[in-house]
Amino acid sequence: MDAFDVNLPRDIDACHELILELDRERRRQAAVIAQQQETIAQQQETIDRLQSDVDLLKRTLYGRRRERFVDDSQQGLLFDSTIVGADDDSGSGDDEESDDDEPSPERRTSKGRGRRLFPDLLPRKTVRHELDEQEVPEELRNDPTARRFFKKTSEQLEFTPASIHVIEHYQEVIVRDEASGETTIVSATKPPQLIDAYAGPGFWAHLTASRFADHLPYYRQEDILSRHGCRIGRGTQQRWLFALALAVAPLVELMRRLALQSEVLGCDETPVKMLAGEPSGCTKTYLWSTVGDNAHPYDCFHFTPDRSRAGPEQFLAGFQGYLQSDAYTCYERIAAADDQIVPVGCWAHARRKFEEIHFSAPSVRTHTALGYFQRLYDIEDRARDSSVSQRGAKPIVTEFHQWLLEQHERELPKSKLRAAIAYMTNRWQSFACYLDHGAIPIDNNRTEAALKYAVLGRKAWLFFGNSQGGETAATFFTLTKSCNRHHVDPFAYLRDVYTRLPSTPASDLPSLLPDRWIDEHPQHRLQERADEARQRADRKRARRAQRRVPAATPR
Repeated sequence: MDAFDVNLPRDIDACHELILELDRERRRQAAVIAQQQETIAQQQETIDRLQSDVDLLKRTLYGRRRERFVDDSQQGLLFDSTIVGADDDSGSGDDEESDDDEPSPERRTSKGRGRRLFPDLLPRKTVRHELDEQEVPEELRNDPTARRFFKKTSEQLEFTPASIHVIEHYQEVIVRDEASGETTIVSATKPPQLIDAYAGPGFWAHLTASRFADHLPYYRQEDILSRHGCRIGRGTQQRWLFALALAVAPLVELMRRLALQSEVLGCDETPVKMLAGEPSGCTKTYLWSTVGDNAHPYDCFHFTPDRSRAGPEQFLAGFQGYLQSDAYTCYERIAAADDQIVPVGCWAHARRKFEEIHFSAPSVRTHTALGYFQRLYDIEDRARDSSVSQRGAKPIVTEFHQWLLEQHERELPKSKLRAAIAYMTNRWQSFACYLDHGAIPIDNNRTEAALKYAVLGRKAWLFFGNSQGGETAATFFTLTKSCNRHHVDPFAYLRDVYTRLPSTPASDLPSLLPDRWIDEHPQHRLQERADEARQRADRKRARRAQRRVPAATPR
C-alpha cells in the first residue's frame, strides 16, 4: 500500500470530515474563481469602454466629421424592415415627385472648369502691348490697306496691398478783433467721432473685421500693419476695440432684445480660456449664443465667467416662447422655473449618441434607432417650410417612443445604449414638442453653426486676456455673425456704423441693424456667398431626394 493510501482515514466519521473539508475548499476556490471572473468581466467592460472612447477620439481627431447613416438594402434580412428605412406612406408625400423632377445642381470640380468671369464691380486697368517696329514685316509697314487695332486676349487679376493714409483735418476759423479788446472766434463744426483715437472709422472697421470676422490675433494684425508702414501695437488695438464695444453697446443690446422676441430661440454655449493673471494659469469662461428666428434674424453672443445658471437667467430674462437647446440642466431649470418658456429638445444631439455607439459597436438596435432618425429627417426635409398638418411625422415619433421604452427595459443598467435611450425618454415631451408648431426646427444645428463662428476664432487667438476682452468679443461676434447670416460685407457695415452712430438718435438705431442696413446698401451684399449657400442647400436636398428613390430591383 502506497503512502497516499496510508494517510487516508479509516473510520466513517473521519471520512465524512475529510469530505466536508474538501467541499469547503472547493467552495472557497469556486468563490475565488467567481470573484476573479467578475473582476475580469469588469476590467473587460472598462477596456471596451475605454477602447470605444479611444475610437471616438481618433475619429474626432483624424476621421470624418460627418454623422451620416445610409441604410444598406442588401442587409435587409439582418434588421426589422418594418422599422428601418420603411417606404410606407407614413414617411413619404406627394412632394417627393417634385424633388425628383428638379435637376440636381452640379457641384464644381477641378475638371472641365469654364472660363472665369470677374465681377463687374472690380476696377479695371488696360495694358496695351504694342508691336515692335522691328517685328512688323517690311511689306506691312507702309501698306495703307493694313489696319492696326488692339484685340482683347485675356484678363488677369492683380493685387494692390491695402493702403494706409493720413487725413489732415482743417477747420475754417473766422477771427475778428473787437474795439473793446475782445476777440470773436467762429470755427467750423467737426463731425463727432465715436471714440477718442488717432484713427478713423475705416481703420477701426478694418481692425474689428480682421479680429472678429477673419479671426486674426492682435499680434498678426500688428505684423500686417507693419508691412504697410504703420505699426499699431496690440495694446493700442485692444484699447480701441474695448472703447468701440462700449460705444456700439446700444445697437448690440437692441439686437439682443429683438432676438428675445423670437417665437423659437436657439441657445448653446462653448468654453473659452481666460488668463487669470495668477500662477494657476487660465480659467474657463463661456460664450453663449442665442439665435433668433426668421422674423428676428440676429445671432447674438453673451459672455459669462462661468457656466452657472445666473448667466443664462440674466440674458434670457423676458423671453417667452420655445427655447431649443441641448439637455444641459441649466436650460431645463430655467424653463421649469418659468411657465412662459417651453423647452424643446434637439434631435441631432440625441441622434449623435446612437451614432457614436453604432460607430464603435454596431448592432441591430443601433441600426434600428438610426433608421428612425433617418425617416424623421427625410420627412423634415420634404416638409421644409410647411405647416404642422403637412409634416406627417407624428406616427413615426409615437412608434419610435414605444420602441425606445421597450429597449430601455431590455438593456443592462450600465449599457451605453440604455443611457442614450434614457437621454430621450426622460425628456420625451421636449423632443416631441417640435410636432406642435411648424416653426420649431427638428434640431438646434443652426445655433451650433452660429457658435462655430466663434470657435474658429478661439483656435486662432486661444484665450481672452480678461473679462473685458470676453465682453468685447461677445459684442463684436454679435455684429459680425449677424452680418455673416445676411451675407453682408462686415467691413463696409462696420465702417458705416462707426461713422453714423455718433450722430444717430436712439429712435433711428433700427436702421443700423444688419438686415435693414443691407436693404439700403445692396451693393455690399456678398452675393457669391449667398449663391454658394443656396446651391449647397439645393445639392443636399437633391441628394436626399435621390436617396429616397427606391433602388431598382436586380434581375
